[in-house]
Formats: sequence, structure tokens, C-alpha cells
Amino acid sequence: MESLQDEIREIRKELRLAMNGVISTSMREKGIVYKLNFGVPYPEIKGIARKHKPNGELAAALWKEDIREFKILATFLQPAETLPLDEAKRWVKEIPYLEIAEHCCRNLFVHLPYMEDFTSDLVADKKNEFARTVAFLTWAENFKRGGSLSSVVLGSFLAETLSSLAETKDFKSTLKEKQASIQAMKFYGRQSEGNAERILDGFKEFQEAAGKAHISLNIAYLSSVFRSFFSVRYSVNNARISV
Repeated sequence: MESLQDEIREIRKELRLAMNGVISTSMREKGIVYKLNFGVPYPEIKGIARKHKPNGELAAALWKEDIREFKILATFLQPAETLPLDEAKRWVKEIPYLEIAEHCCRNLFVHLPYMEDFTSDLVADKKNEFARTVAFLTWAENFKRGGSLSSVVLGSFLAETLSSLAETKDFKSTLKEKQASIQAMKFYGRQSEGNAERILDGFKEFQEAAGKAHISLNIAYLSSVFRSFFSVRYSVNNARISV
């Protein structure tokens, strides 16, 4: 029977055979620095993952290493049903870069049996750099796959994605958080015309609130962007949000 260390050695060998120095150099020049980066393209990492049976112990061993491909492989090999909530939150705290956050959400977090509790906790965390971004990206993946949310969590989604695009004297979201929230809103709105109208109504409410609070929100630009998102599928009334 192959030991854990034997399997990790085999994975290293597979990664070396697929390594791409151009990719790893380009990432390093952009400030994305790992202890080791083989520069293996995502489709090839996915192919390597298919050769190995999902295993929580193996995933944990890969995740703890500061190696780009190990962390991505961990998102494939960690069974969602056996990852405790506290451990999932620890993974979020240990995410080094947006690329890893995206793979975590796409390959693992969206499949968690407690996904709603997980994202609700994260969206309330304004201290951890990636917490809210991961919540929005996980919701985006959920909606992209045709998923839904309970009424309580849906209300939180609508409120928090819109608030992430606003800036007050007490809170200003990061660029990656804004981009993730827009992605989640886009996939939610594309599920149905009713959903699209809820998003547009939300912008209208924020526009009205802007006159009562210190909120900076480019309503004209964002409303036009979202109308273009939805107009492909729906006859959304462009006058729903005054600009």
C-alpha cells in the first residue's frame, strides 16, 4: 500500500514533468511568490488530481506547503463532506493569493454541506483579507451551477454584495471583494428575470440611500453594466434605475 509520503513524492514527480518556467517567472514578476511554483497550467493540475483518490490526510499535507500546485491540488483532493467548518475557515485564513481563493471556492467550498453557514460567517468577517471575497466567490459558483440560497442567506447576499460596492467612512471594501461581489450578482441575475430585477431594485434603493448617508457609489456606471449583463436574456426596463 502506497504511503502518504510516497504519494506526495509521486505528485512532485508529475508536477516536475509538467512544469512551465515561463508561467512561474511571469507570476513571480507580478508579485505572486511561493516557496516553490512549478508553473503548471490549471488543466494539467486538474489532470494530475484525477490520478489520485480524494483523501483528507493527503489534502491537508499538500495544503500546508507553500507550493502553488500543492495548494490547488488540495482543493480537488479534500472531500467536502469530511472537512469540518472550523477547518474550512482556517483554510480561508491561510489563502495567500486570489488565484488560490478562486480554486478553493470552485473546487471545494461550493460543495460544502454547510455552505450557507460557512459563507454567512465569512461575509460578517471584515478583518480577514479574503473572508468576504471567498463568500462572494462561493455564492457566485453556487449560482453559476443553478443553485439557490435560503431566504435568510439570500437576504444577506443581496445586502452584502451591494454594500461591498459602496464606500462609507467606516468601511471600504477591497478591489478583489468588489469584483467577487459583482460576479456573484451577475450569476444570480442570470438565473431568472425576477432575480435580475431584484439586483436592479437594490441599486435603486442604494441610490435613494446615498442622499441620506455618506455613501459613494457610481450608480450610473454599475447600473449600465448590470443592464448589459441581463439584457441578453431579459427585457429589463432600463429606466428601473434613474441615472
